[in-house]
Amino acid sequence: MSDTISIELFPAGNGDAILLDFGEALILIDTGYISTFRDHLKPRLKTLHSEGRRLTKFVVTHIDADHISGAIAFINENGEANNPSVIGIDEVWFNSYRHLNFEDKEEGDLNGSIPDIPIVGGKESIETENEIQLVSYEQGTSLGSLLLKYGYKWNTTFNSLAVKTDQPLKLKLSDNLELTLLGPTQTSLDKMANTWYRYLKKIFAGKINQDSYFDDAFEKMMEEMRQADLDEAILDEEMLVSTFGDWVENYNKPWEKEDKSPTNGSSIIFLLEYRDIKLLFLGDAIPSQVEEQLKKMIPEDQFPLQIDVLKVAHHGAWKNNSPELIKMVQAKYYLFSSNGRRHRHPNFETMASILNNHPVASYKTFVFNYKQGDRLLDIDDDMSKQKYNYDTLWPDVDEWGNGVDGYVKLRI
Repeated sequence: MSDTISIELFPAGNGDAILLDFGEALILIDTGYISTFRDHLKPRLKTLHSEGRRLTKFVVTHIDADHISGAIAFINENGEANNPSVIGIDEVWFNSYRHLNFEDKEEGDLNGSIPDIPIVGGKESIETENEIQLVSYEQGTSLGSLLLKYGYKWNTTFNSLAVKTDQPLKLKLSDNLELTLLGPTQTSLDKMANTWYRYLKKIFAGKINQDSYFDDAFEKMMEEMRQADLDEAILDEEMLVSTFGDWVENYNKPWEKEDKSPTNGSSIIFLLEYRDIKLLFLGDAIPSQVEEQLKKMIPEDQFPLQIDVLKVAHHGAWKNNSPELIKMVQAKYYLFSSNGRRHRHPNFETMASILNNHPVASYKTFVFNYKQGDRLLDIDDDMSKQKYNYDTLWPDVDEWGNGVDGYVKLRI
């Protein structure tokens, strides 16, 4: 069996869709949007299925449209877990409404008596590669509802409860593959639960229960909250970096504040170790939470943690990548999954901080799955690469745009 690991980043707009192939295990992390699954993931997964492969784990890191929309389309089309049309799945990791703690959650269901209140407005955003549109949604179409309907093994490693840990938790996935779960913690899940609970108490009379109606309402409400809370303040990138010389120095700025989103804080985050290769996947995690867990995992004198691959938190957003966190983890490859259209991710401040907070002697590669037009042009500057000892890896497209912008494959 080959020791080579294959990492594929699929076109997911401003989101994530990552496939890891270890030979003896196959892990899918998030699925981007519906178009990501339909146009890119589905053909790849069907090919693997035809070769007799199965997903060892399908991890949906958290409830955001750019991570979950494609998952809903995937499970809906895959159908029954014991007779999949796309690919077999050994286990799904995903935290939804039923995994949150509420003191007055009742057992049972609504017995067909649906509350006379629409599920959070009745619209959801569906993003394709080129546009965002609002479409109607119906009860029973959430990811949680579909996993129940089609009989998937859902969080079974955790006795069907939440995927969570307050201490780094080691799990054996295959002969040579070990996973260390770092989050979410119970505290971070409780923050998301409290936000949802306040909403429930506001619109529902009486108590809540286990009915799948609430799975639907929860997913849609969290998406609407995310849309409402999007930070409208885009970091200043009006100046062309090349006009002012060294882009790393231009964006060497003090860090101000971290992301406070309860949704991002609920991200499933983990370290994978395959033989002597280490890969850290941070979803859209909040930096202080990651820092706390890393300090529990290794002694202080062993920082920075030396790893091979880091999926940079929240597509390289500055609020999710504190200098402290960046100092704690030193990688050979930094993965940035984003087309940069909606939020200008990755932020230049994050990339500059990575280069400024690690020795110039440590060679590193920034991996992008979108070229983003001319926006990242200065990152590819030969003088900057030589000065700060880094390289870039871009999607497999030529100068005329042939290939797939948004797709990149890395082998380590």
